[in-house]
Amino acid sequence: MEIIVKDNFLSEKIFNKLVDECPFYAEDLHYKNNGKSKKVHRQFLEEDITPEIGDLFNTFTKHREYNNLRKFIHYAYTPPDFKHDVHYDAEFKIMSAIVYLTPEENYGTTFYLQGEKIEIPWKPNRLMAFCGETDVTWHDYKSNEGRLTYNYFLVDSTKVQNEEYKKNIFI
Repeated sequence: MEIIVKDNFLSEKIFNKLVDECPFYAEDLHYKNNGKSKKVHRQFLEEDITPEIGDLFNTFTKHREYNNLRKFIHYAYTPPDFKHDVHYDAEFKIMSAIVYLTPEENYGTTFYLQGEKIEIPWKPNRLMAFCGETDVTWHDYKSNEGRLTYNYFLVDSTKVQNEEYKKNIFI
């Protein structure tokens, strides 16, 4: 399985725009939930201001078969002391790309590939991208304090079952 990792992937202007224009902030969500939230909060986007991420798809040599490739982009806020157990991406996700936004330090993402653990450490403006292949791509992530990411997916819109997700897919 290929994993693309690129530091300082987005221009400073675009990176700052994503951080500054995020519709919610870690501190706000932590306060509203009295620090007890144990779920990932998502804010869906309706446009792609980072088409260079989608262009990475052409660099992968393997990916799942798909019928109708579309985009699905959102911010994700992971609360403090949260752990998303080992999982693989849903079949509809053809390419997954995550840009770490804030804070300065946190846990990254760990992949489990053929008995090997590969950690992609946290660093703001670090892009991590991978394609789900025929074999599933096992990974997990956690946070020591609230963390904010920009999640960019190329999806097979014919395989999406979740109604909320269906409403947020675009070309």
